[in-house]
Amino acid sequence: MTVQDILQWFENYPFLIIGYFVALFVISLLGLAVVNRRNFKSPITYLYSILVYAVAIPGLLALIITVYSFFFLRTNLLEINILAYFAPIIAMVIVLLIINKTVPMYLIPGFDKLSGLFVIIVITFIITYILQRMFFGVFFVGKIQYLLLFFLALLFILRFAWKKITK
Repeated sequence: MTVQDILQWFENYPFLIIGYFVALFVISLLGLAVVNRRNFKSPITYLYSILVYAVAIPGLLALIITVYSFFFLRTNLLEINILAYFAPIIAMVIVLLIINKTVPMYLIPGFDKLSGLFVIIVITFIITYILQRMFFGVFFVGKIQYLLLFFLALLFILRFAWKKITK
């Protein structure tokens, strides 16, 4: 099964995407109505952590696929499926804004790791794109496997460097 097969599956069952993100949106709105800084204690903090990861992981993956399709594959963004590519990104932004209105993000366990992952992935994509545009080496001529392998290696190197810098 390829990533394209997964995207095609989501195109065939759009109500799964809509239902998933509507449920996360409703949960975040309920949290906005019920939760405040005074009652933000142990079980609620973990619920919010799960909510943040439940919306951020699909949103981040959709962002990566959209950026990859636009910059590397030069796909026309007018011809792609809105639900598979843009709905997770829009839902991520909306839900994270609602959660941030409820409580500050630094109070949510694990959010610092997630924001660090966002930064590292963006830096890795920028470096990979620049190297791919420069036709760096023989490896990147037509082989997506080598480009993805380089991306993962660069991601791990940046992660290691980030840990060294922040200590």
